[in-house]
Amino acid sequence: MSSSYDLREFIERIEKLGLLRKVEGASWDLEIGAITDANAKRNKYTLLFDKIPGYPEGFRVLTGALLDSRRVSTALDLDSNLNNLELTTAIREKLRNVEKGYEKYAPVMVDNPPTMENVDKGDRIDFFKFPVPKWFHNDGGRYIGTADAVITRDPESGWVNVGTYRVMVKDSKRLAILMEASRHGRSHVEKNLDSGKPAPIALSFGHNPGLNLFSSNEVPEGMSEYNFLGAVREKPVHTFKGPVTGLPIPADSEIAVEGYITGERTDEGPLGEFMGYYAGGKMSNPVIKIEAVYYRNRPILMGTCAGKPPYDYSYYRCPIRASLIWNALEGSGVAGVKGVWCHEEGYSRAFTAVSVKQMFGGHAVMAGHIASQSRPGNVAGRYTVVVDDDIDPSNLNEVVWAMCSRNDPASGIDIVRNTMGTPLDPIAKHEEGKDLLEYTASRAIVMAVKPFEKIMKKTFPDVVKADPDTDRKVHDKWPDLFKKS
Repeated sequence: MSSSYDLREFIERIEKLGLLRKVEGASWDLEIGAITDANAKRNKYTLLFDKIPGYPEGFRVLTGALLDSRRVSTALDLDSNLNNLELTTAIREKLRNVEKGYEKYAPVMVDNPPTMENVDKGDRIDFFKFPVPKWFHNDGGRYIGTADAVITRDPESGWVNVGTYRVMVKDSKRLAILMEASRHGRSHVEKNLDSGKPAPIALSFGHNPGLNLFSSNEVPEGMSEYNFLGAVREKPVHTFKGPVTGLPIPADSEIAVEGYITGERTDEGPLGEFMGYYAGGKMSNPVIKIEAVYYRNRPILMGTCAGKPPYDYSYYRCPIRASLIWNALEGSGVAGVKGVWCHEEGYSRAFTAVSVKQMFGGHAVMAGHIASQSRPGNVAGRYTVVVDDDIDPSNLNEVVWAMCSRNDPASGIDIVRNTMGTPLDPIAKHEEGKDLLEYTASRAIVMAVKPFEKIMKKTFPDVVKADPDTDRKVHDKWPDLFKKS
């Protein structure tokens, strides 16, 4: 795979896997959103919308880019046949490249990217030129930024961050952005504004979706998502220098903009968010003053929308977040971790399962608390369940069985209070004037493991199952019965 592996090549690969469907004639106004959400709950195709009423043919919208392990693997140029835990393990191993040589995978600047085929400035800027969806009826407007890449730079260290933040079209020339309190991009913006300078910002609205696997997860502070993606692909990402801000913009971007956040604010929202609710409501958020818009011929706007899980982007964060939590556990000295999975039912954040081979009393408690409070495990978290190494943490049936048969609610559930919260939480307490930094919430850590003393004394009851020899024999004798559908 070349470093310039772009969205169009990704779409071609997905089509070869039989996972792409082209949809013609769907309106940007509610229909694309309704189709996208229904698709995520049923057939799970990657959808390429074209001939959108009111727009030229070729001005397209892509959704369902990362609905399962096959597509996540394809975006990262890995084996598309990996299952959930295999994918998580592969990503973890690749992330060790970051430790070995972070700078080696810094993005590489290129000249004359196809993004610059069309350049709009001044009076020519018009965001309604693109078929930006209004995803659902209760949304506050049309959202161009749902699967975006937002690029900022720390004015002190020069560290480049790439985040995925929601971006609303306020009018033909203005965008509004939500950057929550825990986001690195917000910190960069505030440092600029605090020094009396406008904050430079660039945004990409269509690119290889592999970038979103890191831009929407908790990459450690001081490290760039570009480097993480380069390390997993084992090739630096190609970028180009924004003519206005100097920020590195993905060279494969279909639609990109540059501008500044000046301190001006406007009403933004509501938007159906990752928890599946309209919890944040209408908020006062920064306006982006746009200086230039760049786009390819026949541009593809990549988008997504939330809902009740499973929804269009409830899967893709799961393997990346699980990898980051697993690495955080091992980096904190927790031995015996056999697997981590962040479940789609908990929108990749609220239900994390950690499998450990218990080695001492309190091992499960240690693993649970560290997983819960590590940055990738803490943001919008709710439940962390620790299971034994005989339980597949990615199999919800097994995890729930372990909870029901190995956890004593009176003694096996720890509560952490007043940890990081979010205004997007439907049970958060909202007050007028409350800052995003003020929100807190609690976490539950469930020890769904065998009592360690029973492991030591070998007194925990055996699980009812066929013995290995018989199990292997019947699988060999009747293979058609056991084929995966």
